[in-house]
Amino acid sequence: MSQFVKGVLAGIALAVAAGLGFVVLLALVIISQSDATEIGPDSAVVVPLSGDIPEYIDWDLPDYLTFDNAGEATLFDQVRAIRRAAEDDRIKALVLQCDGSRAGWAKAQELRWAIEAFKESGKPVWAFLELAGREDYYIAAIADRIVIQPESYLSLSGLRLEIMFFKGALDKLGVEADVIRTGRYKSAGEPYSREEMSPEWRQVLDEMLDEFYGQLLDGIAAGRGQDAAHWQAVMDQGPFAAAEAREHGLSDAVQYKDEFYEELSEALEVEEIDRVAISTYARESASGRSGGPKIAMVHASGTIYSGRSNPAPFGGPSGTLASADFIAQIDSIREDESIDAVVLRIDSPGGDAIASEQMLHAVRRLGQEKPMVVSMANVAASGGYYIAAVPDVPIVAYPGTYTGSIGVFTIRLNLRDLYNKLGITKEILSRGKFTAIESDYGPMTSAEREKLRGYVDSIYETFVNRVAEGRGDDAESIAELAEGRVWIGAQAARNGLVDSLGGYLDALERVKQIAEIDPDEPVRIVTYPERRSMLESLMSGDLSAAAARLLVPRNFGAASRAARELESIAGRLSDGAMYMAPFEISVQ
Repeated sequence: MSQFVKGVLAGIALAVAAGLGFVVLLALVIISQSDATEIGPDSAVVVPLSGDIPEYIDWDLPDYLTFDNAGEATLFDQVRAIRRAAEDDRIKALVLQCDGSRAGWAKAQELRWAIEAFKESGKPVWAFLELAGREDYYIAAIADRIVIQPESYLSLSGLRLEIMFFKGALDKLGVEADVIRTGRYKSAGEPYSREEMSPEWRQVLDEMLDEFYGQLLDGIAAGRGQDAAHWQAVMDQGPFAAAEAREHGLSDAVQYKDEFYEELSEALEVEEIDRVAISTYARESASGRSGGPKIAMVHASGTIYSGRSNPAPFGGPSGTLASADFIAQIDSIREDESIDAVVLRIDSPGGDAIASEQMLHAVRRLGQEKPMVVSMANVAASGGYYIAAVPDVPIVAYPGTYTGSIGVFTIRLNLRDLYNKLGITKEILSRGKFTAIESDYGPMTSAEREKLRGYVDSIYETFVNRVAEGRGDDAESIAELAEGRVWIGAQAARNGLVDSLGGYLDALERVKQIAEIDPDEPVRIVTYPERRSMLESLMSGDLSAAAARLLVPRNFGAASRAARELESIAGRLSDGAMYMAPFEISVQ
């Protein structure tokens, strides 16, 4: 077959694929106009505790088009829906469907608070464990009844913390990572320059682990009775098979899902309880709200970098926070006279130092003109903490928020040995004493290193001063809490780095007080980045790629997650100074 014929056939195939993609997406647009699911008088809202819970979704897609029975709703949507369900006569119960949550400790605490508020209505909360872990069991522990599936598995055996070090691999490749940092505890560069953690980093991580472990034990004790010491002894015998979980009092029964719902229906004295996904209920219960003062809920999520983003169709949050997009959004909100107050929701480990400074400047201008409160999510560390340093603006964090890390580092790579192994050589011609300071062909000279050290120290001094200004404190006091040290939210509150512990609703209550809005007056919450309509999302990029994304199961993402992790590592091995937390840490 000639190359010409092959080319023609390939072109036809691509055209067909693109056409099919467009047809699929057009069909989805038409279907999306259909009426919402009707909620019956004997319903239970089902909250899936599986995988992550998005902080925000930047495009609208009906839950029945997600190819997942649970659907998808943001954390804030779920919290509001659970609170509203407590007052809804159609909703008879709340069901927690546990299947391995990976939402993060702070989000788990937010959901748990909402469920505790629901219980005050007197309606039952039941939990069904399919394959539960620590986060979802921490939430499920407050349920009135916990049932585990036969032959299932409860992964509850305490906590462990794993950190990966890359120095040995870099040595084999002939790559030397020269880390310059300010702050004894600024450990973000250690995985690339050491083969084990420093004593300072070990100290911080041990204290963090103690804090997390105590919160887990206290949470189980509050829900299941007994004291924390009892549950620590129980966890030392985990993980647990279904029968063992029942034997140790971690569950009340071992049943299949159909038996679970039959028993729930009997307990509620209804013929059959209708199951309503939290995403469906959140969408239905949120419709029709348009009056009252307008509060902007601004999400600053992902690793900070300089420039603009390029959103893909149905891409959702990308894990990055583009400074130019964020600043434009903040400036727009500042100039919008219809917005009465702002909650800045931060879920970021930091990133580029210059971009963080630009973003802080925009946030401070906003804070001078509109009432504002900062709400920290799972992570608001380093650059993520930096952009919260706004004078007279309260910071609300969860007990399990990962914050602080006031420090700076930069990494300069020496790739000369790697080049030699590949048979590559370089010749460098330069004019000027420090023109080779960014070259990857050889180690830095002592003068170059001292020059770079001065730059990093200068940025660190700015960081400390910015935080001191934001917290209304002196630089010396902040310096004692800095040096790159990470704090858990409860520790940060004790040290004055945050003002109070709480979640979404606490931040909203606080900003209403500052804006002098009546606490009982309904408000309109507007989320930023603003959600694109389905049509707008379709027009933002390649249509066939968008169709493929919609049709691929959401759990089919391990390879892409691994690729993103490698990409983030490569991105951090750069020349720029970084306000970055060591966020490869995974508490399991």
